[in-house]
Amino acid sequence: MYQSILFKIAILGDGGVGKSTMLQRLITNEFIPCQMTIGTDFKMYDVQVNNTLIKLQLWDLAGEDRFRFLIGSYCRGASGVLLCYDITRYITFKNLDKWYSIAKENADDPVVILVGGKKDLEFKRTVPEDLGQQYKEQYQLDYFFETSSKSGVNNKLIFETLAKAIAEKREIELT
Repeated sequence: MYQSILFKIAILGDGGVGKSTMLQRLITNEFIPCQMTIGTDFKMYDVQVNNTLIKLQLWDLAGEDRFRFLIGSYCRGASGVLLCYDITRYITFKNLDKWYSIAKENADDPVVILVGGKKDLEFKRTVPEDLGQQYKEQYQLDYFFETSSKSGVNNKLIFETLAKAIAEKREIELT
C-alpha cells in the first residue's frame, strides 16, 4: 500500500546565511544566488522512502529583524526546523540562540538540524566545524551538517535525513 504524509518545516537563521539559496539548490539542483527574502517564501519537496511519499512543506523565513514579528506564527505546527548559520560570519552563529528559542517556543516538538552554510568558502571560515558540533551537543539537537549551495554537498542529505527523522519521531511506519 502506498502512503503520503506531509510535514511542515521552518528554516530559521539570520539574513544572508544562505537559506533561500539552499532551497533553490534543493529544488533545481543548481546554484542560483538569491535576493533577500521579504517575509516568507514557501516551497514543496518530496522524499520517497520505500512506498511512502514524504512531502516537506518548506517555510523559508526572513532573517532580518524587521520581519521577526512574523516568525513565531510561521513556526507553529512545524515538525522540523533547520537552524542555519554562515560558517564565514561568526555573528550568525552567535545569534543561533534567539532562533532556537523561537523554534522551541512555537514549533511542535520539532526535529532540529543545525546547518552551517557556505562550506565552499572554507578559506573564509570564522566558525570552526567543532564549534557547530559542540552547539549541537549542548542543545541536544538531532543532527548537524555543513553544506554548500554552490557545490551541493550535503544538500539533499539534510532534507532526506530530516524527513526520515520526523517520521521516526512521530512513530510513522515507512512502508
